Amino acid sequence: MRIKLYHFTSRHHIRGCIKEGLKFGHIPVSIDPPKIIPGYQWLTKNKSFEQEWEKYSSLKYRRNYYQITIIIPKKYQKNLYKWLFFCKNTTNPEIINASKTLNMFGDPHKWYIYRGIVSPDWFVKVNINPEYTKSGRGLRIW
Repeated sequence: MRIKLYHFTSRHHIRGCIKEGLKFGHIPVSIDPPKIIPGYQWLTKNKSFEQEWEKYSSLKYRRNYYQITIIIPKKYQKNLYKWLFFCKNTTNPEIINASKTLNMFGDPHKWYIYRGIVSPDWFVKVNINPEYTKSGRGLRIW
């Protein structure tokens, strides 16, 4: 079964994503002090550029500038988890605690995490957010 998912990224990350895939994702488990669990790439079923989690970002750049459409090959789907299922079944207390905050932003029932690198060979399309184009129309760049 083919699973189509989306990943959103910034202007300064898109070239690296296209060249090397998604490999720097992580689960944030603490802000103070900062702590992450590396090796997990965030994906979603929600293809809209209007991502609730992005609206509340404190970063100085937009993480919804580009939308990458991804098809995960069947043999790699064993590394793909529905986020809420992952939260419910993890025994890691840091993830359990962090998920209470993370799940307040957006539509976590549509989120997935992929453990490992998402290969650029799995990318089928890259679109730019229409909000950031002069014409106001989205552009397919790849």
